[in-house]
Amino acid sequence: MIWSIAWRNIWRNKLRSIIVLSAIAIGLFAGVFSTGFYKGMADMRVESGIKTEVSHIQVHKPDYTLNNEINLFLTGSDEMVKKINGMPEVAGASQRIKAECFFKTAHGTRGVRIIGVEPDREKQVTDIYDFVKEGDYLDGEHRIPRILVGQTLGEKLKLKIGSRIPVDIVDLHGNFSSRLYKVGGFYRTTNTGFDERNVFVTFDALKQQLSMPDDAAHEIAVYLSDNANLEEVYKKISSDYPNLDVQTWRDVSKELALVNDSMDQYMYIFVVIILLALCFGIINTMLMVVMERTKELGMLMAVGMHRTKVFLMIILESVFLSLSGGIIGIIIGYGVIKIFEKRPIELEMFKGFEQYGYASEVYTKLPLNMAFTMAALVFVLGIISAIYPAWKAIRLDPADAIRTD
Repeated sequence: MIWSIAWRNIWRNKLRSIIVLSAIAIGLFAGVFSTGFYKGMADMRVESGIKTEVSHIQVHKPDYTLNNEINLFLTGSDEMVKKINGMPEVAGASQRIKAECFFKTAHGTRGVRIIGVEPDREKQVTDIYDFVKEGDYLDGEHRIPRILVGQTLGEKLKLKIGSRIPVDIVDLHGNFSSRLYKVGGFYRTTNTGFDERNVFVTFDALKQQLSMPDDAAHEIAVYLSDNANLEEVYKKISSDYPNLDVQTWRDVSKELALVNDSMDQYMYIFVVIILLALCFGIINTMLMVVMERTKELGMLMAVGMHRTKVFLMIILESVFLSLSGGIIGIIIGYGVIKIFEKRPIELEMFKGFEQYGYASEVYTKLPLNMAFTMAALVFVLGIISAIYPAWKAIRLDPADAIRTD
């Protein structure tokens, strides 16, 4: 009985109810879509960071990550890679050699990180080869070793395919080593900062230049089939190699870990702010309802309606109003998010974000459980918004209320 009365009461003033419903729907649509947009942006940053830059797990000699000293290298790295690749949860593992070098061209000198990789194995660990925009990846044998350069760096140094570049490095023995490389290709990832700082050559070419011993590497990168197996594989590798420094992507890149852990919290805070703004609007509306119906409420209590039922009726009106608008907004917002899960949102004006690893094309994403959480928050909003107006209603004196004009 109370439920049906509360529902009918909402539509006694249709214009006002429609305006309030529309405001709630628009507010929830904005909250849901914004959450899906930033969730998608954050997930894309984490996924691209893992796949392109750091991989799921890295193995180093202890203290290597502190200063990246080239004399802190792993021995027997090839056997380690084969053993790790044998784990069922591992999609790929690859050994790398890394060094800081000077990159000399006719248009300037730049300090960059040069990374020696095994092309076939590296394709199982990173997707750099997918981002080659011009030229070729590091496949094949050449008299002059090929070097893969970030497109952003290549444009600044005015490089072209076939350009010859002397690369200067201090080798393992502390001697100055210079070697000529030829630009074989340009790559462009979603992180232009990464592109400017890193160049790639073959594992053997860099090993020779650094005078590294056979079967040695600075790093083993491991990519998993499923991130859910991260802790399990991390513990296995740590157990197999207790004297080495095994790190997950969270340890290697604190920035990615922060983005992954904090984004959901920020999104809920954002939605709560929107709900609080809507809350004041609903409170104002319900107070107007109580004031307009003072005489009616007094008559109901005078003929025997218990104050608890009056209180519940006002609460239900607020809940119906909130849920009706909120669910409409959530459904529309979720539908729009699903559309942009397949068709990216182009952000040409925000291309500068690529400097920090964020793509200028964003695929929205919102887990279904988050949509249900928002619906639950709307339900709570309806209850909280009606408490004060309902309390005002049951505080009315029936005799005084009936005499109200």
